[in-house]
Amino acid sequence: MLLNRYKNFHLIQQLDPVQDHCRIYNLMNGYEFPWDMTRSLKVALMRTYCVPSISKLLNQTGEFTHCPQKRYDDTSIIVGEMIK
Repeated sequence: MLLNRYKNFHLIQQLDPVQDHCRIYNLMNGYEFPWDMTRSLKVALMRTYCVPSISKLLNQTGEFTHCPQKRYDDTSIIVGEMIK
């Protein structure tokens, strides 16, 4: 079991940083640091709420009170697309 722990690490070491950067990035985010990626999603979501003009707009449109999960899901999609 411990040998499998380093499977992605060894694979990343064998990849070329210039040619395989997308694969390396996906392995790092999807398999090595998924917890960290979830936290970064939450920070990204919270950051949008901290901008006064965005907070005002989200409040006026009811996004804060009626669609909080949609806001989280939309932010997740955006972060996921950036990772791809």
